[in-house]
Amino acid sequence: MSSSVTTRQSPSRPSRHKGARRNWLALALAMAAVVLLAITGCAVIPTHGSVGKSDPLTPRNNEVNVGFQQFAPVPGASPESIIRGFIDSGTGLSDDFQFARQYLTPGRAQSWAPDKRTLVYKDTFSVAPGTEKDTFELKFNVVSSVDATGVLTPAKGSGTESLTMKMVQVDGEWRISETPDGVVLTEATFQTLFSPFSLYFYDPTFTYGVPDVRWLAGRSSRTATAIVQAMLAGPAPYLQGAVVSAFPNGIALERDSVPVNESGVAEVGLTAQPLLETSVKQRQQMQAQLLVTLQKSLNTVTGVQFLADDREVDMGGAGDAINPITIDNPVPPTQVALAKNELVTFDGTKISTIAGMTSVADLLPSAPAMSYSGKSFAFRSGVGNQIYAVSPGQEPVLAISAVALTPPSFAPNGWLWSAAGDGSGTVIAVNPDDGGALGKAVVMTVPWLVGQEVTSLRISRDGTRALVVSNAKGVSVVSVTGIFKSGEIPKELTSPLSLSHSGSPVLGLWVGESSVAVTATSATAAVSIEVLDLALEPVALEELTGIEWISASTGVRNVHAQTATQYYSNASNTWEVVAKDLRQASFAG
Repeated sequence: MSSSVTTRQSPSRPSRHKGARRNWLALALAMAAVVLLAITGCAVIPTHGSVGKSDPLTPRNNEVNVGFQQFAPVPGASPESIIRGFIDSGTGLSDDFQFARQYLTPGRAQSWAPDKRTLVYKDTFSVAPGTEKDTFELKFNVVSSVDATGVLTPAKGSGTESLTMKMVQVDGEWRISETPDGVVLTEATFQTLFSPFSLYFYDPTFTYGVPDVRWLAGRSSRTATAIVQAMLAGPAPYLQGAVVSAFPNGIALERDSVPVNESGVAEVGLTAQPLLETSVKQRQQMQAQLLVTLQKSLNTVTGVQFLADDREVDMGGAGDAINPITIDNPVPPTQVALAKNELVTFDGTKISTIAGMTSVADLLPSAPAMSYSGKSFAFRSGVGNQIYAVSPGQEPVLAISAVALTPPSFAPNGWLWSAAGDGSGTVIAVNPDDGGALGKAVVMTVPWLVGQEVTSLRISRDGTRALVVSNAKGVSVVSVTGIFKSGEIPKELTSPLSLSHSGSPVLGLWVGESSVAVTATSATAAVSIEVLDLALEPVALEELTGIEWISASTGVRNVHAQTATQYYSNASNTWEVVAKDLRQASFAG
């Protein structure tokens, strides 16, 4: 799905608001309006892309107009009662946790930072005396954690986490003197108070919008203000270095308010000096970046206007217009596949030869890939230690060599990627058309992949991220990592964000801008493909016996399963045979 952002200006100016609140509290309190809009059926901006089936998935947005009753400590309460009362008071967003702070000593009540982390657990938790006097150990069955930037990380392994608290008596009453920053919420409470929101940043070429999904909480109508504050703070850690913001470093809101006027224009007053130092082009890029973010969350915003010292800034004329930002870059409808050991194309109904394509049968091809232009192809050869690149009218060229290579993946810029599956942490990228010839391979050693058997590496449709499926000692890991580049040259993969999943997947690919499909493979057993998303509940598709390969265009209903001899499409969560005598069909990417 692709959309273009159009910006507009308005002569209206914002009214001045005085007084500032704590940044995190303002951000937390501001986000619930988005949830209410979703609940009441308000729509986001329309977007356009390739024709496909609609997705039934719904965001994890929940009603937040729920009154969580807060209780102050009762006189004579035991240490365990104080601890449990403090944990239960972690829902006090609306008053900056005033009840929760009453369970702390005066000093800790002042220094305690509830925004530091949100720990999400299921079922109950235990409280037991610690190893030191007046200390207690709390054990939680953790589901996930959310950091101060709103980045959610699923729990690893058993998911058990312990917290230690120390108690002292204040005027004869037990209070908590030492406790980690942050709050602890049950899974149900978390899903009531928190919802996902996508901030959009640019890829380094300023072509694509890259979603940065954050989990934010609150119950106020100051949503536009909160979104702007979050965007100005920059991308999430795993995207830092992989994406860019059009907003200059150090720029901030002039006041703690982003009003939206009657025409739907968000009036954004920014600190004057850094704003006026930007060029017209940069301001237009800032405007496009913020507008698509606001319109994806609010259907009331029709434009963005920047002001410096309450004055409109020059946004240029028609001749200064920038290229539109592409959201959820669509893949072409035609796939590359194998038929009788030769590369062919498949449009969903018809299998066709590729004009001018030389025979590759002698190279025993597998796992074919196709560039977004449809002019370059690649495949794994033989036992899987070599990847060849080929174009019509040319002979295949050995592009990548390593042990147990993952299926090749093309980035939107035409670069070809793969990873070694031998635990070395080696990731290789090469430009197959560098001035008409094969470029020099870039070999990266990724520290967090050392010791992992990588089975799948797929570049996102915006070219800034990679999906990595790996395993070590029988434990499967599904990760999304940012790609740090110098110009077009990839340099490293950032520390990843892990996705919670079921089973032991070995294949993975992108389904949308923030969703992926993963699956195990088996020639004889029934297997279920699982669609994972940074902002949606996981979806397990109907089981199918003999899945050996998957492909996907956009959306969960456009995920296709393939056995050794048949190609399936998903219709109302039921698999239907679409083609036979076709192997490993793959969309561009």
